[in-house]
Amino acid sequence: MKAVVMAGGKGKRLRPLTCDAPKPLSRICGKPVIEYIFDLLLRNGFEEAYVTLGYLSESVTEKYEDGMYKNLKLHFITEDSPLGTAGSVRNAAKDFDETFLVISGDAVCDFELDKIALYHRSENADVTVVGYQVEDPREYGLVSFDEKGRITAFNEKPSWSQATGNIANTGIYLIEPQIIKKIPSDTEYDFAKQLFPDLMSEQKALYCYNASGYWCDIGDISAYLRCQKDMLNGKIKFPLKKAADGIFIESSLPKGDYNIVPPVFIGSDVEIKSGAVIGPDTVIERECSVGGNCRIRESVLLRGSVLGSGCVVNNALVCEGSSLKKGVSVFEESVVGAGSNIGEFAVLKPQTLVWPDKNIESHMSIRGNVKYNKVRKTLFDDSGIGLALQLTPEICTGIGSAIASINTCKKIGIGTDGSTGAKALKYALYSGMMASGGHVWDFGECFESLLSYCTAFCGLNVGIFVKGGNEPQIRICGEGGLSVRRFLEREIEARLSKGEFNRCVGETVKDVADMSSIKLMYNRELVKQAPYDLKGMSVSVISDNPMIEQLMEDSLQRLGCTKSSNFLFKVSEDGMKADAYLQRDEKISHERLLAVCCHNELKNGRDLALPYDAPIALDYLANEFGRKSYRYLTTPGDDSDSMARRLSSKQFFVRDGLFMVIRVLSVMKERENSLESLCNQLPDFFIEQKVFELPFPPSKLNSVFGSENTSDDSVKEGISIKRDKGRLLITPSRTGKRVRVVAEADRMETAKEMCDGFEKLLKELK
Repeated sequence: MKAVVMAGGKGKRLRPLTCDAPKPLSRICGKPVIEYIFDLLLRNGFEEAYVTLGYLSESVTEKYEDGMYKNLKLHFITEDSPLGTAGSVRNAAKDFDETFLVISGDAVCDFELDKIALYHRSENADVTVVGYQVEDPREYGLVSFDEKGRITAFNEKPSWSQATGNIANTGIYLIEPQIIKKIPSDTEYDFAKQLFPDLMSEQKALYCYNASGYWCDIGDISAYLRCQKDMLNGKIKFPLKKAADGIFIESSLPKGDYNIVPPVFIGSDVEIKSGAVIGPDTVIERECSVGGNCRIRESVLLRGSVLGSGCVVNNALVCEGSSLKKGVSVFEESVVGAGSNIGEFAVLKPQTLVWPDKNIESHMSIRGNVKYNKVRKTLFDDSGIGLALQLTPEICTGIGSAIASINTCKKIGIGTDGSTGAKALKYALYSGMMASGGHVWDFGECFESLLSYCTAFCGLNVGIFVKGGNEPQIRICGEGGLSVRRFLEREIEARLSKGEFNRCVGETVKDVADMSSIKLMYNRELVKQAPYDLKGMSVSVISDNPMIEQLMEDSLQRLGCTKSSNFLFKVSEDGMKADAYLQRDEKISHERLLAVCCHNELKNGRDLALPYDAPIALDYLANEFGRKSYRYLTTPGDDSDSMARRLSSKQFFVRDGLFMVIRVLSVMKERENSLESLCNQLPDFFIEQKVFELPFPPSKLNSVFGSENTSDDSVKEGISIKRDKGRLLITPSRTGKRVRVVAEADRMETAKEMCDGFEKLLKELK
């Protein structure tokens, strides 16, 4: 059997480690990652490997210039332009006439490939995908399969709310040769996003082999350090040369009066001076020099790095040829790029990136990135950006630059709640956006649902709402005024963390467009929600947001509606939702008002576009009318909800409380019914919602509830569980620290009991 080793990736998330070397040549315990894959192939009887190359390909071909690694024959195939995962494999395997293996050259694993091959043959599979159980599934493509192992769906790098499984696609495949013919030539084409879904639609036999053993995708610096630690602790079946228990060497231990705390790996020609303490979980590669009284633990020093006396390196990476002068401290997950010089007593605080060939002056304290301050890896939470991050003008400048540096985000709308603090942050966002080539449309003082409308109406790529106060926040919406897709969140986070921004100068910088007058257009659209006016009706609208109250008062007055103290709507401060209150203090919830509007749409022969957590009763209602109910997601990882997103632009009442109020009043007048009467025409359903702290990784929820999950694999968010008298929708937060539970039933008591039951179970699982 032949193997195709994919080794063309740029390894952007490993920068600055991969700035001057491709990811497959990143070294683990003194040896390039790709050589562990070559050894794995040899151990499993492979004799030939076809290696696909792209980024810095010459670094690989020069290293193996004779085309051999031990007894493994190597064939190198270099891409002139990116072909994607499937396209690059087709380029290498187009003439294969037998089953072959595809494996990544930048991950470390010790799977028993012969057992995977036996499984592939026994199932008569066209493709076998090797899966592996992971604790945090957000950084991986996930694979879902039935009890026989047949694959039912792929889910690419989801948020916690969509990560309802925890079996990662390792990128290791066994493929039959006829499958290669289905991959188009000379074009970018992906396995999980394109080829595999196409094969599933053709009813091809795609199976998942859930592997045991060790697998680590060296995706970022944290994983890179962790893999070396796992190697030292014997979690991987690749032996290292021992000098003593837990002490691994390349040749021999250096002489000197120093201390070793196992496990450690020490390369050849290393110098360690008196008083130094090395370990635990430390790798020092060949030709490094460690000064006296240094303390190095859980860290990696690459070839030729030099540390002066008294340095502290804790859970960090010092790249090839770097120099740390006397007394330097480098802390958790920081990286000193190749050839950089760090001056005496400088401090690199946690997660600081110093890029190659940089000079840091003595006594400096560096936090984040030498280009720009680094923020935490997970920028977004359920409330947008801000609650778990101290928003400052400096950070906002970076956020603005990160957004405007993305090709699909050049037109950006922005609005604020009108507070002074929000304006300060807005101007900082301006600065970053303009400097990176963004064209900013300023909507002035507004609220979130108005910003969403403006973003959709103006056809903008991105809309940003800035909220001030003691806990400032930034909310971001995408095309159509809906939530941004997960890949866009990830790119914003990545650009901000690495400081990878575009830069504009001179006449290329675009001025800010004043779009504050668009509120008049919004007001006109509000009035259009009642095409036959509202004369003869009486109602009042209140809100904690004075702008909303004023807008509603103006719109209702134009429609001929008078004020009433007996019939009241309350619109939320962000404008997204509304509740109604009748004379007897009876509350009609937002969900019931939504159902009234949806019922009217269905009567008029229109389909529905709803958020994923909208009442399931609306789906049943749509079925009664022979119509469809499409759902859009909070953080979609792909375009599976694109139909719902397109349709939603015609149903703003779903996500705008002001539109909903006037639409409800219009339906009442048009149907000549009271609100109570309209509600009585609906099926009985009641909603209870609660948010709980999650004391364990969200992936555990799937192991507890996964067998009961009734979510559609094609479009899903959270875990949906049917009960005798209703359903539970369980959705982890973006950060994975909390879980939101929505219980829906035909009686409020039942919905509350379902929520309470979940809370009880959660306590038992602690």
